[in-house]
Amino acid sequence: MTVFEKNLEVLAEHYPEMDKMIKDAQENQEEPMLEILEETSYDGEKILKIKKENKICYLNGKRDTKEMAKKWVETLGKLPRNTPILMMGVGNFSYLKELSEKMEESLTIVIYEPSLQIFLKFLEMTDLQKWMEKHLIVFWVDGLEGMDARSMRDTLVQVLKYEMLDYTKYFVLPNYEVLFPEETVRFVKMCRDVALKALSGYETNNIFAGVMVKNLFANARYLCDGYKTTQLIEVIPRDIPGIVVAAGPSLNKNIKELKKAKGKAFICAVDTAIKPLIREGIIPDMFAVIDALKPVELVEMEEARDIPLLSTLNAAPEVLDYHTGMKFFFNEGYQFAEDIFRKSGHKMGDVSSGGSVATNIFSLLYKIGIETIILVGQDLAYTGNKSYADGTFKDVIEEEDTSRFMMVEGNYEEKVPTQLDLKLFIDWYNMYIDRIKERDENFRVINATEGGAKIQNTELMTLKEAIEEVCTKEVDIRACLEKLPPMLNDEAREWTIEYLKGLSEEFRKVKKETRKMKKLYQKLDKISDKKNIDKKEYLSILKRIEKQREAVEGVSVFQLISITMSNAHYTLLGEQHFQEKSLQKEGKEIAEMGIAYVEDATKCAAVFEKYSEEMFGDLS
Repeated sequence: MTVFEKNLEVLAEHYPEMDKMIKDAQENQEEPMLEILEETSYDGEKILKIKKENKICYLNGKRDTKEMAKKWVETLGKLPRNTPILMMGVGNFSYLKELSEKMEESLTIVIYEPSLQIFLKFLEMTDLQKWMEKHLIVFWVDGLEGMDARSMRDTLVQVLKYEMLDYTKYFVLPNYEVLFPEETVRFVKMCRDVALKALSGYETNNIFAGVMVKNLFANARYLCDGYKTTQLIEVIPRDIPGIVVAAGPSLNKNIKELKKAKGKAFICAVDTAIKPLIREGIIPDMFAVIDALKPVELVEMEEARDIPLLSTLNAAPEVLDYHTGMKFFFNEGYQFAEDIFRKSGHKMGDVSSGGSVATNIFSLLYKIGIETIILVGQDLAYTGNKSYADGTFKDVIEEEDTSRFMMVEGNYEEKVPTQLDLKLFIDWYNMYIDRIKERDENFRVINATEGGAKIQNTELMTLKEAIEEVCTKEVDIRACLEKLPPMLNDEAREWTIEYLKGLSEEFRKVKKETRKMKKLYQKLDKISDKKNIDKKEYLSILKRIEKQREAVEGVSVFQLISITMSNAHYTLLGEQHFQEKSLQKEGKEIAEMGIAYVEDATKCAAVFEKYSEEMFGDLS
């Protein structure tokens, strides 16, 4: 078997039909636009020389083909698991080789290749198998069926999540911008646009809608009588299992078995699993909601209202308003909420997100000391070509066409279809469980999903078997939870109410400081009109601007404005690193961006001032 044929098999394992797509494109490709010449470098490596119209470019260095790739990977340093790497070009595979082999953690690598010819040559020259086993590698190739701009944007949207943007790396291989100038601009612009949208969280014209902050304020009042997740350590026995009930399609198979675990485990369900459980007569001990846009209809059953709730401050307020029972919160890093948590006197306690409500529950169970966790309905795949269990969004969930989905190892099937976001959750479980087991070899995860994707370091059992083995001790979870007092005593509760009522004054302080900052930017703009700028005065104003920025960002509530204005903030910071050829141009550019930024911050502060007055004005 040739290297090319082996690579087609590897690609087909991960992306069904991709081998057929490549063969079809190979047979039907139009007259070649490039002349590809294969040469040998001075150090004995195969390298490519490309002729296109009147341009001749080497895609590798002739002396040391690997040196630049090695240096690039060294500059990346140590990257977190699932870091997105966006690359353009495969003609110099030294970069992908170095990246794949030298990085310890599994990465998410998206590679755009504008030339089908170069991609086909690449498949002849290198073995992909080990790299694709270690990393999630997505190839996007012009000329392959279905790989259009819209589909590529959809892929980037799934990859470029807000929480990973600080780590995301972009790279265009040498000479690609010469050979493919239009394609390079299009690729870089698409990456930038998707990243900016992820930063802002919504379209620019909605920047001041403040959806997230409005949610935070709407839910903050529940802190007054709420509970902290660290309190669970005091009352939940550690010698019982915790059960994570997700809403994957396999839940249909064993949902009835969960009745046998009631009173013998701490059963925690995701929001989408609530209706199917209640219809089966199963009341979980807790359920969780973290999604800011989760429709209340998913949990709108009278029995659900009193079930203890794990929530975030950013969760859909409609769900928290509908809910009447105990509400548990954890540290999320919002400064105003952290001030309240400190008043509670309870220790810090966060939850590792992992990106889904089920991973939040899993992390919570581990952090409160439970040493055996059972996964139910955690398919992370389209088992039976369905996305959810029946009774979640619809009474019967329809099957989908999964023929083009990526394939991953299954629990009971060799391969199962999944999507990129679910694959990231699989990777999170693999990483999180592995790290726990490094510290605690007795920690057990029993995967009783009875379908779906394989999660490493888990024991496969049916739910019936798991319950018979580990659900052996009687426990009344509701009685345990009822022992807990709210996290705030009367004095701390009174302080919290006054504190929340005073947030509007903090936003007024932001407005005052941003107006001062605007005057400094206006002064910078004015002196930048001069033909001969006094450099000393110019640098003095920049220093005063920086000092005023510190004053603005020092106001306690500015964090909320910064989060909401991440798009504008990103643009401003980007401009600071762009140096024009003259002080006049540089000063005008900085002033223009700065004025726009502080005007937006002032407007944002005014909106949030109004929100806080509306939400907390009559708090008691």
